Amino acid sequence: MHVGVNYPWFDYGWDFGPAPPGWRGSLTAPGWTVEIDRHLQHLHDLGISVVRWFVLADGLAYGTGPDAPTLDSSGEWRFDPAPLDATVLDDFGELLRRFADFNAGVQRSIRLLPVLIDFHFCNPGALRVLKPDPSDPSKVIQDTDWVKQGRADAIADADKRRTFLDEVLDPFLQVSQNHADVIYAWESINEPEWITNGWHPDGRDDHPIDERFMRAFLDESTTRIRRAGFRPTIGFALLDTLRDSGITTEINQFHHYPGGSIKLPRQTFDPRFPAIIGEFATASNDIWPDLGERQTVLDRLQRAAAKGYPIAMPWAFRTQDRHTSWTAAVEDDIRTFTAEQAPADVTDLVPPASGVSVETRRAKKSGPRSKERKQTREAGRGGKRRPRKGSRKR
Repeated sequence: MHVGVNYPWFDYGWDFGPAPPGWRGSLTAPGWTVEIDRHLQHLHDLGISVVRWFVLADGLAYGTGPDAPTLDSSGEWRFDPAPLDATVLDDFGELLRRFADFNAGVQRSIRLLPVLIDFHFCNPGALRVLKPDPSDPSKVIQDTDWVKQGRADAIADADKRRTFLDEVLDPFLQVSQNHADVIYAWESINEPEWITNGWHPDGRDDHPIDERFMRAFLDESTTRIRRAGFRPTIGFALLDTLRDSGITTEINQFHHYPGGSIKLPRQTFDPRFPAIIGEFATASNDIWPDLGERQTVLDRLQRAAAKGYPIAMPWAFRTQDRHTSWTAAVEDDIRTFTAEQAPADVTDLVPPASGVSVETRRAKKSGPRSKERKQTREAGRGGKRRPRKGSRKR
């Protein structure tokens, strides 16, 4: 089994492209540009095969100034997707070049798993950037040129969704083709359940996105990813959503935060299109009940391998939240596990992207809905971090 890692950002929402005034201090380029070469070497030394990275995250650096989300007269956030700022693509291209340059000097490559948006992208807008008050420079006011979140229209409105995919996803895919061998897969969204009616475990119908619109977004985005020659994946928070929705891709991903309730099931998807564990906690307080008193990352990796998963990705290298405890002991566990694995390229685990529809690859029959599957939703409801606090996330 391969081990990936959730980087998952350097500065949440502003790793690529412009940043709010003053947020980068004396730097003229994103902060990750100073650290990434050293980080890649360090992760390679641990035996990491894949780095998962949130690109637009909550959207702060996409749609700024006159293109930023606005409140309408009814108090709803409205957003008209605009072309990406050229610096966003320049910065993303630079990240790909850094990976490519690093891989040129090693035998075992590290691949990138970009995540287009986080679910926070669609939550109600939030004004967290301040600027001097023009009428009284001694005071500060909210800067409406910079809005976190508030971009649900990019998924919920069919015309705007098409524009968003045309102006945002497609250019990212085109830049990715310049270093296609760096990309492990392209992920359209992280944890769509938390914003989707019918998928959220709370059963309410007042979330930003209706299920039919989320399905359309996933179908259209994965089709474009596949057309560009990359493997699509979706970062489902719950295995239940992956099973029940029938929405599967070449790489079927779910996140495992059992909260003391759920044993990790065996990987039962078609081995040509397997399930992977896209996130699991490094903190020992998220109990895996099947491990008893042994709650180390090494124990969790060994259990995932024994259950047939081809890759598992601990959360997280650079965040600070209740599911993260990235310590020297965790790194020793990862190093110990990867040292015991047969060397292989992570891209050999799944076939190249195909032309098959997003909803055609199903898990093998796993029996009727059970008490365990009901508990999965309960664990997801109570145990999932929401929202996250990340390194220098504002």
